[in-house]
Amino acid sequence: MRGIQMLAMEKEPAMFSMKEAAMAHAKAAEKLAGTDVDWLNSNEEVIPIFVNLLFQSVEISIKAFALEAGVADQGELREAKSTRNGHGLSELAKLVDSRMDGAGMIEMLLPKMGFATSRLVLEAMVHGADFAPTRESYVRRNLAYAQFKPGELQVVGGIGEWVEAVKNAAGNIDRAVSTYREQLAEKNG
Repeated sequence: MRGIQMLAMEKEPAMFSMKEAAMAHAKAAEKLAGTDVDWLNSNEEVIPIFVNLLFQSVEISIKAFALEAGVADQGELREAKSTRNGHGLSELAKLVDSRMDGAGMIEMLLPKMGFATSRLVLEAMVHGADFAPTRESYVRRNLAYAQFKPGELQVVGGIGEWVEAVKNAAGNIDRAVSTYREQLAEKNG
């Protein structure tokens, strides 16, 4: 056929890193929220997409940290049962934390000093009981398709704080990996 080119069979490197993808999702959510949160309220059909972008950013941040810190590989992070095909935020965080010998991934990404509010928001998103229905809707991809039932979508009261928390996590992956490696080196002395 004319005009169709064969794609190279060699695997080319990804155009963007996982850290960049995590930040891109957070920035896209930030752009949707904009400076006028009322826009989200008057365009309710966009809210699930906004929330999905934030959850996607957190998922990618967890995976990027795990891979770069060397605590899990791609296969483990996408395992059907233990991580719900790689979309279960709580399951991913528990897997990563179980490999970190007492150190917590969220604490590494968002230390209390300087990131206390962001840390609380991320903890709620990943482990909070109030967010369990939203996490479930995210895992099942109902959130992305806006096919969820009443009660399956929770929103943090401070939209700006929520976006900031997710952006902070995505922006702190390198520092968190470095901190983890330093602690590991000290432990192994």
